Amino acid sequence: MNIRDLEYFIKLADIKNFSKVADAFGVSQPTITMALQRLEKSFGTVLMIRHRAHGDLSLTDSGDQLLVHAKTMVQEYRIAQRELTERQQSRLSMGLPPIIENTYFPLIAKRLKRVELLDKLYTLEEGSMTTLQAIQAGNIDVALLATIQSINDDKLVVEPFDQQPFAIYVSKKHPLAQRSGVRFSDLKGEAFVLFKRGFVHNQAFNQLARQNHFRPKVAFRSNGIQSLLNLIKDGIGIGFLAITTPLDEDVVRVPLLDEPQPQFTTSLVYRRSHVFNPLQQRMLSLIRASLQ
Repeated sequence: MNIRDLEYFIKLADIKNFSKVADAFGVSQPTITMALQRLEKSFGTVLMIRHRAHGDLSLTDSGDQLLVHAKTMVQEYRIAQRELTERQQSRLSMGLPPIIENTYFPLIAKRLKRVELLDKLYTLEEGSMTTLQAIQAGNIDVALLATIQSINDDKLVVEPFDQQPFAIYVSKKHPLAQRSGVRFSDLKGEAFVLFKRGFVHNQAFNQLARQNHFRPKVAFRSNGIQSLLNLIKDGIGIGFLAITTPLDEDVVRVPLLDEPQPQFTTSLVYRRSHVFNPLQQRMLSLIRASLQ
């Protein structure tokens, strides 16, 4: 049994067609057939049944069971490949969602630069939900990410280090700029500028919208925090954010008065199975110290 056979099996279970799987991997159809035969011989059971009348395939009970384990084995193999590559390249890869990057990365960068390790850090800059998927898939070593609820994944170590409330952000010319606080239900007629998919802000925003029983109008979505702040400043829409860095004087933060409301909890996250080499361990310790 080898990993490539398992990869063929997973794809075959998905699209249930030998020739299409062969095309997807750029191999001959007999290669896929023989891979399935090797797996069935190795496990001593039939994994797939070919229905000649219809020309399609179906998994047996044994095939269903193997599929669960095959996905895990292939994923762990890919994680091992990437982690070993990281060790050879002597670096640490870290996920950094934009708001977290703006707030906390300068502290990390300053400390790493002081000991000449900043060039050993590789960053992935995506939203927290996308970053969480990346750490689970083994595409990065560590991540700073935000959540509005606990991460229930026994394979991850989660170390919370900060918590901030969400708020509404408006142009200083907007009538809401004069308010000391606002309830989400008061915003029914407003147009919002929000992040695109993959950001935890959308989870919190949708939660408040459901609580208040209305569908807010969204004028525009962006992946960039500065882009959103510029749109807010120009009066294109109002924002829903959690920011601790200083604001442009033309943008005003208005606290939300809703109770209860979601909190922007920021954590340092890494896989429990990841064995940090000495360089990575040192960098991780410096990152922790920066966040205290």
